[in-house]
Amino acid sequence: MKKSCIAFLLMVCTAQVFSQEIKFNFTKPELEAHLMYIASDELAGRRTASAGERLAAEYIALHLENYGVKPAPGEADFFQKIPFTNFLPPKTAKLTIGNTNFKIGDNLLIINEKNIDTKTEIVFAGSGWVDEALGIDDYKGLDVKGKIVLTIIGSPDGNSPNAVFQSMAQKQKFAADRGAVALLEAYRMALPWQIAQSFFGKERMEIATPDSSGTLLYGWVREENPGIMTMVNGINPIAHLQVERGDSKSLDALNIVGVIEGTDELLKNEFVLLSAHYDHVGVGKQGGGAYTAQDSIFNGARDNGIGTVALMAAAKDLAANPPKRSVLVLACTAEEMGLLGSQWYADHPMIPLDKMVFNLNTDGAGYNSTKHFNLIGMGMTNTDAELKKAGQQVGLTMLGDPAPEQNLYERSDNISFARKGIPAVDMAPGITEMNEEIYKNYHQVTDNPGTIDYDYLLKFCQAYTLAARLIADKTGKIEWIGEAKIFEK
Repeated sequence: MKKSCIAFLLMVCTAQVFSQEIKFNFTKPELEAHLMYIASDELAGRRTASAGERLAAEYIALHLENYGVKPAPGEADFFQKIPFTNFLPPKTAKLTIGNTNFKIGDNLLIINEKNIDTKTEIVFAGSGWVDEALGIDDYKGLDVKGKIVLTIIGSPDGNSPNAVFQSMAQKQKFAADRGAVALLEAYRMALPWQIAQSFFGKERMEIATPDSSGTLLYGWVREENPGIMTMVNGINPIAHLQVERGDSKSLDALNIVGVIEGTDELLKNEFVLLSAHYDHVGVGKQGGGAYTAQDSIFNGARDNGIGTVALMAAAKDLAANPPKRSVLVLACTAEEMGLLGSQWYADHPMIPLDKMVFNLNTDGAGYNSTKHFNLIGMGMTNTDAELKKAGQQVGLTMLGDPAPEQNLYERSDNISFARKGIPAVDMAPGITEMNEEIYKNYHQVTDNPGTIDYDYLLKFCQAYTLAARLIADKTGKIEWIGEAKIFEK
């Protein structure tokens, strides 16, 4: 009799567990089909502003429309056009100080190009920074008009990649306002010189601006022996700088923007921003990695095909059964070009940014664990519990940043919104450590859809979708916590 009662109770409990099973509005075959197309050879690596990337944009937008996602208010379609200028590397570049030569492709990197052939003094100006409030003026007592300025790379905040990239435009303005003809920075980032060369030393894109022919030339010089600052500091030697700029052309690329209206009369005025970049690095020399005549296409199944598919899955599920808060779906272009698509949207939002209460980005370098996902930004917002629960519900354990020394938080689109004060994190496929399993596919032609574990893709998409729903339904204010409050506006 007791055994019968126990058996009955077990049956009831089991039935209750299955009755609470979460249902998602997408299937594994559907997700596989999406990734097979997004990372197909037909799209030729989805390089920003390429024909292949445009096909990907149209594919994503068509599916958003079919899911019932709406364009942003006042917009006729899902596309946000971004003007770009595509630059080829300088044809020649050389800096000579005394008997020491600095050459492009070796120890000289020109980032902001213009034609120049000048022999003039090169003046060391410390960090090249000016801030009246802090009492900083590195140009005090210096005459740099018509001269080349040399500074230490970075800003008073340091020489992390984020500090360097954020200070570049301002430092150029400081030098240009004082009449300098060029600004060169002594390279001191922890990021290896070879990586900087591979990023800035090849064809690149920038958001188009009005004619910049009046701006000064800008670049980085690798410190060697004898160190360039030893040669310049307090001496102001004559330097010969020669640069012949490469060709450039104007191009357009697209962000894809859609809206799902929330169900709560009050909370629907707040938006959870879901984002993923859908671009990749292209083909052949564009890709920056090894390739062969047999395979020269950088398909980007992991980076960021998985994130793109997860974004589409979440959009379909949330559109079918909207949460309390509204959702903005953003597929970004030009992440691989320096987070330019998300930067453009953050500066030109289709819905005011003060309505955005959270950004759940998804981007990653790949995965070496199918039992985990990573939260880049764990401990920075009060949403960790929802993200952890979402993973647990589908059988995934949440890990934090697998490589804090690599500044991963600052290297994906979430940072564009964090800088605007929006609590933001990046949800990435599972990495226990940055090892050979990751690097063998990261930005390599081997990153093909045929190498993906689709059972894991399903779980990751489920976890991302559920996390978005739990956060969109979350009671109370979504906010920064701890040291991350530095991003508050």
